[in-house]
Amino acid sequence: MAKRDLSLVDASSHASEELEQILRRTSAEVGAPQISVEEALSQPRLVVPDGTRDITRVLFISQDTSLLNPEKQSLDGFVSLADLFEEVHLLVLRTGIKPLDPVLRVKPNVWIYTAAAKFWFLTPKAALDLAEEQLVFAAGFRPDLIVARDPFESAIVARNLARRFERPAQLHVLDDYTTADFIKKSPHNWWRRFLPRFTIKSFVSARAATGSIERLLARRFTIRDLGILPRYHSYSSIINAPATLDLKEKYKPFIFIMLFIGKLTHDSTLYRAIDAARFALRNPRVGLVVLGDGPAKAEFQKRTRIHGIEKQVVFDSRVADVVPYLKSAHMLIATDTDIDCDEMILQGAAAGIPLVMSRTEKREDLFEHGVSAYLCEETDTQGFADRISDLLNNVGMRRVFKDNAQAMIEQRFHQNIEEYRESYRASIEHALFVSSDEPESQVKQ
Repeated sequence: MAKRDLSLVDASSHASEELEQILRRTSAEVGAPQISVEEALSQPRLVVPDGTRDITRVLFISQDTSLLNPEKQSLDGFVSLADLFEEVHLLVLRTGIKPLDPVLRVKPNVWIYTAAAKFWFLTPKAALDLAEEQLVFAAGFRPDLIVARDPFESAIVARNLARRFERPAQLHVLDDYTTADFIKKSPHNWWRRFLPRFTIKSFVSARAATGSIERLLARRFTIRDLGILPRYHSYSSIINAPATLDLKEKYKPFIFIMLFIGKLTHDSTLYRAIDAARFALRNPRVGLVVLGDGPAKAEFQKRTRIHGIEKQVVFDSRVADVVPYLKSAHMLIATDTDIDCDEMILQGAAAGIPLVMSRTEKREDLFEHGVSAYLCEETDTQGFADRISDLLNNVGMRRVFKDNAQAMIEQRFHQNIEEYRESYRASIEHALFVSSDEPESQVKQ
């Protein structure tokens, strides 16, 4: 490998070049057709509508570079965009060098356009130029509907295209841009947080990822068509699954068993769960079962010895299916706040295990404190200890949590993939029916 003088080279540019090379190789490997958009669209349709609905051509504008993966384009991780609409155009904004082939046809009805610029604040111009070059034909602007997947650079592009070509547009707000966590995600987010005040009011149709974000938008703006994007998780099989494991038999002499499930890395918050549970674990009939493994396992085992509860805490790293444990244990302690823990909490709610968890925006949107679960401040170890004690000594409360959490799962999450797909598509297409004559959304004073 050739040596490189780092004092003379912009490291970010070098990284962008490497990313570009990877993207080119990936495109070549999947054999993506190299054909112009206009030429491809003039050919006979490969996807024929079934005649029950009108054809909808949608342009999605996003900064999510995972959409550049030629093998999968999905907004929610479950449904392919190719199955949602008859024609899909994905305009992805990213910083870096401009690709040699900015257009990629990944499926018969899906095109990806990569708009790149050296600086993040220049990506909207690159996207507008690319859209005009690739999506404006003799018959006019190709898409029927424009969807911005964030209220920042993507919203700027969508707003300008919608105004110029007189197309309806919808805005998706997936993150709470007012929080400190959002600012930490990117060095540019400090500046981005000012953009929504100017971009959101340009849309008469908007969708939020969570109820809390929807309420935020409703407080700050007057938006004619505001709602929450549908969600899908098939948890019905967990709700209806019979209990196949008796943990009281497996872990004698415990008669009350608490669970912690997660990777035992140095970022794990198992130490907080151990510290909070240690008071309950003074009872020899109460046990904590830890399902997981990782490089920090020895440190956590040492912590149990320091507290004198090593006989009450069982570490089991050989469990492949956690659902039988969730169906049989008496309490799940969830101190982590990552995506894996979020998924585990939802599986636990479906399984009917009472939950004591760290409070996050997403969890507050799903669970009601003291009704379907206990939500504690992430760093409040004493709060966790108090709530663990409450559930340990209250059989009735555990039953209430189980019933309410399972009811929430059945009400809030689509269980049928076809119904979910139709609901998701209808939520986006609703922007087509919001009158363009209505006044723009306004910022509330």
